[in-house]
Amino acid sequence: MHLTLEAVAAAAAGGLFAAAVGALAAFVLCGLMILVGVAAVIGAGNPWFLEHVALGEWFGPHIAFAGAVGALAYAARRGKAATGRDIVPGLLGLADPGTLLAGAAFGVLGLVVQSALNASDWMTQYANTTALTVVASAFVARLVFGRTGLFGHAEVSRLRDRFRTTRTAAWLPAQEKPVMAALLGLAVGFLASWSAVELVRTEPSLSLAAGVLAFGVSALSLVFLATPVTVPATHHITSVAAATGLAFSSVWVGALAGLATALVGEGASRVFLIHGDTHIDPPAVAIAVMTPACLTLATVLT
Repeated sequence: MHLTLEAVAAAAAGGLFAAAVGALAAFVLCGLMILVGVAAVIGAGNPWFLEHVALGEWFGPHIAFAGAVGALAYAARRGKAATGRDIVPGLLGLADPGTLLAGAAFGVLGLVVQSALNASDWMTQYANTTALTVVASAFVARLVFGRTGLFGHAEVSRLRDRFRTTRTAAWLPAQEKPVMAALLGLAVGFLASWSAVELVRTEPSLSLAAGVLAFGVSALSLVFLATPVTVPATHHITSVAAATGLAFSSVWVGALAGLATALVGEGASRVFLIHGDTHIDPPAVAIAVMTPACLTLATVLT
C-alpha cells in the first residue's frame, strides 16, 4: 500500500472511529466485514472490499483495533479510563477529544508500520504483518502510557508464580488451562484448516478468501464477550491453522498448528497481559510468532 495523503487520512479516521466504538466492537465489525468480503471474492472475484474495508483503512486490526487499544492506554494514563486493559467499552462516552485523536494517531502508526513491513518480500511471504503491527503498536502504547513495563509488574516471590493466573490477573479463565487450550486449538484449528484447504481445492484462485474465512468467523464470535455468554478467543488459532493448512496442503498439519498456537497464546497472556496495565493482545502475539514459524517450516519441508 502506498502512503498517500488520502490513505493516511483514512487510517486516522479509522483509528478515531475504532476508539469511539471500542477495540472489541471494532474487531467484531472486522470479522463481519471479512465475511462480507469473502462472499464478494467468492461471488464476484473482487477483493477490494476485503482488502480496503475489512482488512484495510476501515477495520483492519493494525489500524482499528490497534488504534482503539492505543487510545484506551492514553485515556487510562490521563485518568479518563479506570484501566487500560478493558477493551470492551467504547471510548466515546469519555467525551474527551484527546482520546479520539490518540486513536487517530495510533491508526496512522499502524498504517505506517505495516507499510514498512510489507516492503520486505520475506515479510509478505512468511509473516502476518497485520499481527506484527498490532503487537508493535501495543508495545508502543505500553511503553509510552503504561506504568508496569513491557512485561507487567507482579508482586511474587518465585519466578514460576509470575506465570500463574489469579482472580485479578487473568485473560480468559475458561480456556486458560493447557488441556482446554489444546482441545480448542485442535478442534477449531481443524475447522479452519479444513475450510481453507477445501475451498482452495475447489477453486485455487480463492486462496485469499480461504486464508481469512475462519478468522472472520472467530472475530465475529467475540461479540458475545460483551454479554454474560462465555465464548473463547480463537482468531489466533484460525489464522495460523488456515495459513499452515494451505502452506502444507494438509488439513491435519493445520490442525496441529492450531493446537500449538492456542498454547502460545496462553503463554503470551502470562508474559505480556495479566500483570500489565494496558492491553497487549495475546492472540496477536501468537499469530506474529507462529505464522513465520509454520510457514518457514513448510518451505523447508515441502
